[in-house]
Amino acid sequence: MSIELESRKSATADEKLLNILRSELLIAKEMLKGVLNAFNALGKGEYEAVRWLSEEARKSKENAVLLQRSFLEYFSAVAPSLYSKEEWLRVSSKMLGILDKLGGITYRVEYLVSKSWNVPVDIRMVLIDMATALISMMDEYTVMINALTRGKAAEIRGRISAIEASIDAKYREATFKILEASIPASLMILLLSIAEMLEDVSDLVDSAADDTYLVAVA
Repeated sequence: MSIELESRKSATADEKLLNILRSELLIAKEMLKGVLNAFNALGKGEYEAVRWLSEEARKSKENAVLLQRSFLEYFSAVAPSLYSKEEWLRVSSKMLGILDKLGGITYRVEYLVSKSWNVPVDIRMVLIDMATALISMMDEYTVMINALTRGKAAEIRGRISAIEASIDAKYREATFKILEASIPASLMILLLSIAEMLEDVSDLVDSAADDTYLVAVA
């Protein structure tokens, strides 16, 4: 087989794997929007409006499992023609971690709602800021994927890192606000867990973007 033909096969395989990655990111963003809507509803005391969250998260996780299976099946078939096998495996693992973390966040938010706890406004707003920044981060990641073949990925990669740094700062702010709040210990532990998992997701997205960029330059 010629080097040119092998290169075309690798490029085609990469593009199909990128399509699966785009679909996984879309699911992740929908899960995040659900969390964001839940925090906004909590601020209005609309507890019933949030009770659908875990069911939506379950459906999203089921769709993500199907996509992950498609990824692994296709990856197994095309692995011999790929130049970036290790990078793709790392991207797949991190996307699975992202979706698992988001599932954990939604279940915690639902538990919070089930207790009808009152989350202080300043804490709720910084968690909303974190979730909103994460959605922007995933949007930029999707843009980076679409720009891989146009040589603009490096610039976008920088924007993703900048958003991740801002989420780190928001996480520190959230942690201090939660620890200083006059709230029940159980609520404090739950809010700290949610904030930490949001920050974990941002780390995973940032790292997955690194690996995806390496696929482009390999």
